[in-house]
Amino acid sequence: MAVERELDPWESARLFALLNTALADGYIASWAVKYDDLFWRPVTAIPEAATDGNRATTPDPTWTPLDTTPPIPDHDSAHAVQGAAAATVMAKFFGTDRVAFSTCSLTLPEGQQCDDPAPTQRDYTRFSQAAQENADSRVWVGYHFRHASEVGLRHGRQVAKLVMSGLLKKAPGGLHRDCREDD
Repeated sequence: MAVERELDPWESARLFALLNTALADGYIASWAVKYDDLFWRPVTAIPEAATDGNRATTPDPTWTPLDTTPPIPDHDSAHAVQGAAAATVMAKFFGTDRVAFSTCSLTLPEGQQCDDPAPTQRDYTRFSQAAQENADSRVWVGYHFRHASEVGLRHGRQVAKLVMSGLLKKAPGGLHRDCREDD
């Protein structure tokens, strides 16, 4: 399904306000959880698995993530929270999760970025599909365990639902009925 409608300035402002509120609240909530639960990250847990008190785990002292791991606890994945919060706000705002879109990245290696002649494009059929891939990327790079990303997705959806249920609701009769330039 394509959402083919142009947002007026008020609708755009409302959407960006909802997105920014959900993203800010998501970061605050995620950081609070990280320091309450204190889960270790794969970069520590996998090489040092022999010290976890579980005889069923086997250490791999040579394992390393694909990129330098941020020095903060694993749980929950703030990246996953952000993706799910944004996807949920967008789906609720447009009335559907089924929106096809393509995007590129400014952080891929040179030659593949958005402003390069042949950027790498990612295609999605749903907002939630992009949020899931965003969460998965943190597992694939070695920053998080799967559990941290899955909990982060749930956490982000919850934050967005709270934001959408109580903030910046449309006024009866239209969002900007009293603010027309021609009045």
